[in-house]
Amino acid sequence: METDLLFDFLLQQYLTEQHQNALKWLKNEAETVKFKNPQQLFIAILEIIEPDGDISPPNIIANQIDIGIVSRQLLLLLESIEIPSIFDQQAQAAKQLLAASNQTATAFETILDKSFKLLLKIKQHNQSEQQDIDKFLAHITEQLAALDLSLIGASTAAIESAENRSKLNQSVSEQMEELKLSSTNATKLEPLKGIINSRLANIAKEIQDHSQKEAIHRQKTQQQLDNLVNKIKDMESESCDLKSKLKIANTQALRDTLTGLPNRHAYNECLETELARWKRYHSPLSLIVWDIDHFKNINDSYGHKAGDKVLQLIAKQLSEHSRTTDFISRFGGEEFTMLLPNTDSQSALILANQLRQTIEKTGFNASGTSVAITVSCGVTEFIADDTGETAFERADQALYQAKQQGRNQCCIL
Repeated sequence: METDLLFDFLLQQYLTEQHQNALKWLKNEAETVKFKNPQQLFIAILEIIEPDGDISPPNIIANQIDIGIVSRQLLLLLESIEIPSIFDQQAQAAKQLLAASNQTATAFETILDKSFKLLLKIKQHNQSEQQDIDKFLAHITEQLAALDLSLIGASTAAIESAENRSKLNQSVSEQMEELKLSSTNATKLEPLKGIINSRLANIAKEIQDHSQKEAIHRQKTQQQLDNLVNKIKDMESESCDLKSKLKIANTQALRDTLTGLPNRHAYNECLETELARWKRYHSPLSLIVWDIDHFKNINDSYGHKAGDKVLQLIAKQLSEHSRTTDFISRFGGEEFTMLLPNTDSQSALILANQLRQTIEKTGFNASGTSVAITVSCGVTEFIADDTGETAFERADQALYQAKQQGRNQCCIL
């Protein structure tokens, strides 16, 4: 059973130092010691997160774990991670099983096993993609080494050619000096003719030999340069392909596949940027946390596909009726977030209510039945010493207050 994603999720939920240390220790144990069955693993987890609970091995799924809560948490985990398209059908089936009500303990164990197997396949797929990228980068490295050798070869050929020209110049100069000396000292014409003819023949031969060597060198250098150009073209093509793949991968990693909105990872990146700007320029920054009212009832009554359509509809309305400067993301499940730069809490509340009313007026049909859709939200403004976590907790508390007061409203804290 794959446990990495489960522990990553738990480490995000239980943030105290005691929980963090205990969960990290258990994760290491799970990697080195194989648990006989999922029940043993859940017993160990419950001993950490509920140390005061009365935990006994028999019937742990039925007696000690709230199946509904665990199902919702696993559903949230599946919706928050990037799922490759080849696993879409399996993921949808797993989500439908997890969203179903009245699960028996036996059925839940089967669903749990299928969910973890799916997570394992997703992880292996991502690892395979990473290996492909690593192989391509290794290929690029080899080509760079080949280019380096080609450049060295071309450079060596050029140096040899220059050396040969220098030797030829020196040889011709020496023979011309000898001719000049012989002409000066000559007393008879015939011997002088012989000496001159012999020297000229030597010079002509050396020039011919040099020309042949130069032609060979030029041909060799041209071939090396042609190979170099072709390799550069291949590298440019492959680099463009890699750039496109990396761009697509980065977009997919930061994009929710169902709604098309930025996902939680993208929200965290944007938050880091906006927090830095807020601290530097002291301009107001507000956060809105949205939640669809009675979303579970929609899933239970009309099916998971209807729930997906509702999520897409909400995402569309938030995107089309917000400002271009606002950053909207699907945070997870039926929850959305909005970061509003240069916006104080009161202005954010006005905008939130406008969006809420727009969504309330939006019609939605499921199986031929008109379904009312409303949302609730919590609004907060970043204040001194705030972090992303403290501001989110405050907005989440405001959202809880809106839910407690009857839903379809926005509260501010």
